[in-house]
Amino acid sequence: METKQIMIIGMGFHARRIYIPRIIDYSKNMPIKLSCGVDLISQSNSINEYISTNKYSFEPVYLDNFDIEKGLTKEITQLLNSLVKKHSISGVIISTEPLTHKVYAEWALENGLHILMDKPISIRNRVNTDQFQAEALIDDYTELLSLYNEASVKKDLAFTVNVQRRYDKGFDEVIRLITETKDKFNIPVTSIQAMHADGTWVFPKELLDQESHPYKYGYGKCAHSGYHIFDMIWQFYKAGSVTKKKADTLEVFSSQLNPSGFNTCISEEDYSQYFGSLYESTGLSREEYENKVEDYGELDSFSILRLLKDGENICNISVSLLHSSFSRRSWATPDKDLYKGNGRVKHQQFIIQQGPFQSIHIHNYQSKHQHDVDNSDEFSVGGNNHFDIYVFRNVAMFGEGKSFYKISSKELESKNAQGLTIENVKGEVILEFLNFMLGKICKKDLKSNIDTHYVPVKILSGIYQSNVKLKNKQNPLIKIKLE
Repeated sequence: METKQIMIIGMGFHARRIYIPRIIDYSKNMPIKLSCGVDLISQSNSINEYISTNKYSFEPVYLDNFDIEKGLTKEITQLLNSLVKKHSISGVIISTEPLTHKVYAEWALENGLHILMDKPISIRNRVNTDQFQAEALIDDYTELLSLYNEASVKKDLAFTVNVQRRYDKGFDEVIRLITETKDKFNIPVTSIQAMHADGTWVFPKELLDQESHPYKYGYGKCAHSGYHIFDMIWQFYKAGSVTKKKADTLEVFSSQLNPSGFNTCISEEDYSQYFGSLYESTGLSREEYENKVEDYGELDSFSILRLLKDGENICNISVSLLHSSFSRRSWATPDKDLYKGNGRVKHQQFIIQQGPFQSIHIHNYQSKHQHDVDNSDEFSVGGNNHFDIYVFRNVAMFGEGKSFYKISSKELESKNAQGLTIENVKGEVILEFLNFMLGKICKKDLKSNIDTHYVPVKILSGIYQSNVKLKNKQNPLIKIKLE
């Protein structure tokens, strides 16, 4: 079988931890090859050191900065095209700053390439302060979907969006239970509570200029990791979908905690007390700092979603997303690895109700920031692989089973699995993409193709629209048609 050549665009912390080592490992047993990697020239020293240290052989190529709003320059487009021709590229992994997701995806589709792309599908400068930019997220999606459909006429293409929870056995089991209850009682999901916290304690001076999960471009938590939660909420609701009881409208209200608000909670004076002379001040007065971060992205977000049918509310959803949560950071100077190495700790919870018949609680709580540890204790509360599902059922109505039982991810995990469960799941995303490229699976087997993301994009857009309205002292209730 012909070896499929792959290009990766964006070689930051996430790509170095997941994509690059996994692709190279899979190439030992699959006819695939990582041929070249593309990034900005400003990142060349760090990337060259990474490639040399790991003795990788793929070609690194570096680009000049470009105006994102104007798109790829003619010179960059020609360079990328030449790499496709030189290496006979079949597929591309897009793991860049999210502001550039759309322009690279457009280029890849125009070249008939398979795409595996990080979430979100797109984001825009000042999306949490500019109504037009917030609304345009939906336009970005429909434009990319249209390009994808056109390109797929000529060639059967994958355009996978990496939302790894769709591939997680724990979430699969929850979806199975929801579907089973829906089929038995004709009952949709009637309520969802979702919480995701990842304890990324970013100090004021770092926040001003940080490029990894940045705030300075006018977006934050909702786009950083929130999209995963919006997507999973919709997967849960969809699993309980009853034909004549489907929601047709989404209503959104959102309130966000921005850097200036968090600066009230922990001031620079507080930081100086915590860390003494090791703390590096912004050098700005409180007023100067708050003026500077006025249009920065959100640290936290709390949203109420209502799903309506014919004007009647049929499902309430609450979504709490936090960067400012429990962290293990206790040092003044940030770690080089801002993705996993700076005290980040994940807490995650979902509660899904199906009327009087079933209640499912998902609990996922880490206590450590060093995520490479792997042993039998890691499946307990506080462990790196902790993930428990609590199932409550009206057994008299079901006619069998238990009123309560617990499922641990340890029961669902393969006995031979090693390492962090969520990162193994990310490996499954990559394997699916590669298997499609190799013709081993069909489009219907793709779990996260772009044509299944319309509603999660609308939720993301609606939350940012609501925040803009609230900030401008306008009615913050956003109404969006689902069909």
